Amino acid sequence: MKTLDLQEVSHAKVQILSDNSVLASSKNILGEHGFSALITSERGEVLFDTGQTGRVLINNLNVVKGGEIKIGSVVLSHGHYDHTGGLLTIVRRGPDKCEIYAHPMAFYRRFKKIRGEIKEIGMPFSKTELEDAGAVLRLSSEVRLIKGWLLTTGTIERSNNFERPESEFYIEVDGRLEVDPFLDDQAIAFNVKGKGTVVVTGCAHSGVVNTLEYVKKILGGEEVYAVIGGFHLNDASQEKLNKTVDALRAANPRMIVPCHCTGRDAVYLLREEFGSAVIYGDAGLTLEF
Repeated sequence: MKTLDLQEVSHAKVQILSDNSVLASSKNILGEHGFSALITSERGEVLFDTGQTGRVLINNLNVVKGGEIKIGSVVLSHGHYDHTGGLLTIVRRGPDKCEIYAHPMAFYRRFKKIRGEIKEIGMPFSKTELEDAGAVLRLSSEVRLIKGWLLTTGTIERSNNFERPESEFYIEVDGRLEVDPFLDDQAIAFNVKGKGTVVVTGCAHSGVVNTLEYVKKILGGEEVYAVIGGFHLNDASQEKLNKTVDALRAANPRMIVPCHCTGRDAVYLLREEFGSAVIYGDAGLTLEF
């Protein structure tokens, strides 16, 4: 794979706008099951995922930023409702054209077996609805650079045998349901001068370890300084948890910020293993690099 020329930024900020829990010291921040983060550097702003509802997303965006901020670039990690539900609200808020970076399969219908019943959990909007509201869809399964400084992974390579997609998730392909391989699952990354690569995941359905290894491969072996987001370990076996810890120890990020779908047991284990390197991810949390 040809490495990409990802331009360094001198400083950056990650503000968590949507998460299952709320930062205890925050004021007027709302929580919900979902994930969204605003990534800011001197080169611009990008919204990564949009949480479950526009109401929570806009409320929290107003609290952390103030005023009527308009988002011109959105990256979607995958096509589930709790990562895309606020998208139409953001697009309607303006500017006139809002670029949406996503994998084409993010718009496929998605389902999950919950207590024996198949329920739809996909994006609640069609491409047409979004485009009519002002969205410009930038769909690709490949690695891309946004404005030179932020990388989207596209489909993440699966390089280990312990991070397999869960069998209770389904995707509709050609009118039939199949076990979801989560080919649309992607992360974002950026490089901060003097620190290194920061990786942000949505749910890491591809596996947080696979994600970190793939980002390192894309960037020619760059060390990961921080990993932030949902790690989808809430129902993980002890074996998977142990192997994830071992792999994270080998990767040696200076900062680990588990959010959303990581699961309490996994978060406690990570804190036990990595100490102060682990920061609990909550809505209202701001991380500066």
